[in-house]
Amino acid sequence: MKSLFVFILMGQCSFITCQLYDYHFIKDNKTWDEAQTYCREKYTDLATVSNMTDMKRLIDSTQSQAEAWIGLHSYPGRDNRTWYWSLPGVDFNENQTRWEKGQPNDWGGPWEENCVLLINNKWSDYLCTHLSKFICDNETNQANKTCHVIDYFMTWPQAQNYCRENHTDLISGLDQLYDCAQSVSVVWIGLFRDTWRWSDGSNSSFRYWESLSNNDMVDGESDKTCATTVLNRAGRWSFDYCSNKKPFICYDAPVKQHLVEMTLRVDDPTVDMKDPAVAEALLKQLEQKFREKGVSVKLSWRKLPEKQNTCPEIDKV
Repeated sequence: MKSLFVFILMGQCSFITCQLYDYHFIKDNKTWDEAQTYCREKYTDLATVSNMTDMKRLIDSTQSQAEAWIGLHSYPGRDNRTWYWSLPGVDFNENQTRWEKGQPNDWGGPWEENCVLLINNKWSDYLCTHLSKFICDNETNQANKTCHVIDYFMTWPQAQNYCRENHTDLISGLDQLYDCAQSVSVVWIGLFRDTWRWSDGSNSSFRYWESLSNNDMVDGESDKTCATTVLNRAGRWSFDYCSNKKPFICYDAPVKQHLVEMTLRVDDPTVDMKDPAVAEALLKQLEQKFREKGVSVKLSWRKLPEKQNTCPEIDKV
């Protein structure tokens, strides 16, 4: 069975060169809500940061040393927490987990357990301030992945910073865990949950906090539920009352369309490429490959007219 499709890449990237976010530092002092409105009217939205490449571009976009709003906002409450993998581009799947029986249980008294320890190959939620060894992922490319068990005892945020500075990130995703964590007993992994959300609806898990106590993973500090980048401290993030006025950073993401012709060859006769579910699953796999490279794209299929839906056969030698 064979079908010919053309798909559209809706995003900031082509196969050869990438158009990443354009950041704009606005020196006018506004509340977070006022800044959000301004950015949506003049640009795309308040700044979203998806990875360290974005973070460096954001810092390079201005000579200012001020503290500025970015597009991250907390929605307090235990029920508003969402699980993420630390490594950008790796999505958490509720149907693919390795929780220990009875976990996650928030067994932290008044404090939420928002970080995850791997204990004998099973997951348990824990206070992020707990000290433990951890595993770093070192991903130079898809074909060359290595992991390192770090014998230092650190909190989860400290472990994340260590991995990002010395390797790639805390180990993230079931595949990496399966490959790397078979011989360890108790270690931090890159799974965490918080109540922070991006203004533009992005699901980016990237966080760049200057310092975190356990409860900061959820609510910020008290009612300080809007995030800032502190430019004179390497751009590290903090949080403040949303009603305070300060400069802010908008982003622009020009959308480019690229038509790419693909011939799909299906060896399994039971796979029906006309099935919308099959086509949608394939798109999600392709989008995931882009996200693993730090690129946000939206893919869609455009099927050619039936009379054009053919291509020459190539004989196998």
